[in-house]
Amino acid sequence: MMGITRDARPSLPPAVVSQDNRLRRTSESKDRRARQTIFVAGAQTVAALVFLAPIVWMYVASLRPDLDIRSGNLVPTRVSLDNFVHLFELDIVPQAFLNSAIIAAFSSVIVTTVSTLSAYALSRFRFRGRGFTHGFLLAGQLVPGLVVLVPIIVAFRQLGLADSLVGLTIAHLTLGLPIAVLLLRNYLAEIPVALEEAAIVDGCSRVGALFRIVLPLLRPALVAVTAFSFILSWGEYVVALSLITTDDKKTLPLSMQYLFQLYGVDLGVVMAFGVIISLPVAVLFMFIQRSFVSNLGTGGIKE
Repeated sequence: MMGITRDARPSLPPAVVSQDNRLRRTSESKDRRARQTIFVAGAQTVAALVFLAPIVWMYVASLRPDLDIRSGNLVPTRVSLDNFVHLFELDIVPQAFLNSAIIAAFSSVIVTTVSTLSAYALSRFRFRGRGFTHGFLLAGQLVPGLVVLVPIIVAFRQLGLADSLVGLTIAHLTLGLPIAVLLLRNYLAEIPVALEEAAIVDGCSRVGALFRIVLPLLRPALVAVTAFSFILSWGEYVVALSLITTDDKKTLPLSMQYLFQLYGVDLGVVMAFGVIISLPVAVLFMFIQRSFVSNLGTGGIKE
């Protein structure tokens, strides 16, 4: 009589099988996360190289003569500061640098101050027309800047503000104020009102609560708005081209046209001028990063 064959291998306890399955799933999950991390890191590296390659080339080319750049060699055969020397020997470049610095500094300070007070009023006070004002600011962002360029030029010429640094500063204020107010208002909405109420109960005035409680918590947003306004004014070209006509009032972007007229297509001088324009912005971003990191932990109580 034929006997019944059975598997001689002993069966594992259910607890051991369950633990083995968990270990297998954990290992597969770690492998999947590792592959995702490698893919994301590779994509970020490629994007960084694509973004930084033209900037690095500009900085390197600013130290090379024009003939060396046109030779097609990626490695420079001669490095010098002659391009920067040629730039600062021109009277228009130092004056344009000073004009851009003055306009950008005043524009950023005024935009930050006015937008802070305006955003605080829109965020904390109830008044007639509050919703309309907020909607008007939002609608203004939907209108292309070139649409309002002609009315600005006509109005400024009638007011005698054309071809002046004051007029160009006011024009930059009209470009930076709406978005600055919206950004600060959204940030103020995240700050609990209970902090100000507690300060007022302790004897602090409304203005004192603003300066002692709200503004320290608002510091990262203030830094961002100030930097945004400065960069917007520093590199603005279209409005400046429409309002400024005399050489002694031109900004850095406008004075670059003079380089093409004087030097033709001297790539070394043009790249050196690009370094002069971009270097203050790069330094500013370094300080912005430090400010954001130092203020990320700043916060308050939750309602």
